[in-house]
Amino acid sequence: MRKVKLLIIIALLLLSCSMRGQTNGTMLDNIDFNDNSLIGTDTLKNSLSRYITLVENNTQIQTKQVYALILATDNILSRCVSSYPMYRFVYQYLIYGFSEMGANAVVDYMVSLPYLEYLNADAGQRNEMLRIAETYRRVKIGSKAPDIQSVTINGQDFDLYDDDADYTVVLFWSYSCSHCRDLIKTFRYFVRKYDNVTLVTVNVSGDLKQVKRLLRRSRLSKQINICDGDGWESKIVDDYAIEMTPSIILLDKKKTIIAKPLSIKEIVSYIK
Repeated sequence: MRKVKLLIIIALLLLSCSMRGQTNGTMLDNIDFNDNSLIGTDTLKNSLSRYITLVENNTQIQTKQVYALILATDNILSRCVSSYPMYRFVYQYLIYGFSEMGANAVVDYMVSLPYLEYLNADAGQRNEMLRIAETYRRVKIGSKAPDIQSVTINGQDFDLYDDDADYTVVLFWSYSCSHCRDLIKTFRYFVRKYDNVTLVTVNVSGDLKQVKRLLRRSRLSKQINICDGDGWESKIVDDYAIEMTPSIILLDKKKTIIAKPLSIKEIVSYIK
């Protein structure tokens, strides 16, 4: 059934989209997807980003754009099936990017794990991919946010679903990330202006004393600040499928994920 749906999608794309030559996957030919030394490098990530951006920019109508991005995803993942580590990295890189873009239809397609049946992987590796896909299924836009039950850096118990604010911003950040530190400082003005929003910060790396000092200097020490000491192994980080910092999740009053903004400006555009 999934293969039939894929053929229908491709047929619709070919019938409805007038794509430029670069978007048919030929620009991917310069990447050796069997070379695991490329995993995590800027060379690979930039190449993937350029390809996806080109496909997106060449397709102006939204419906056609979804088909184009799905076909682009297939073009990429089909080239990764010989190497499980490469497939895993590329899959996570793409699905995180599409999730951040709010491309829900593409995320829905990706959680079906395209080309998994052709992947050179053992049973344990296949089960790991199923777990990764399920995690993203839980945190796609429109889903109920995973609960956060923790103790703040001030020693207070916190339960996400006990909070009744109109909106909740969950910010994942690292002390070692300069952009994260700048963002933390800027949030002081945001929380002062928008009192109908609860800010929850989740620190994934950094000395507790440094974290407390920065939050205090940024006048955010009275917000919900969590630093459980588990870093990237934190259950909260895993529940929200966080792969990079800063990452922002915006929830409505019912704790439904409504956006994954990239900036405070984007947050404001949703809550106004």
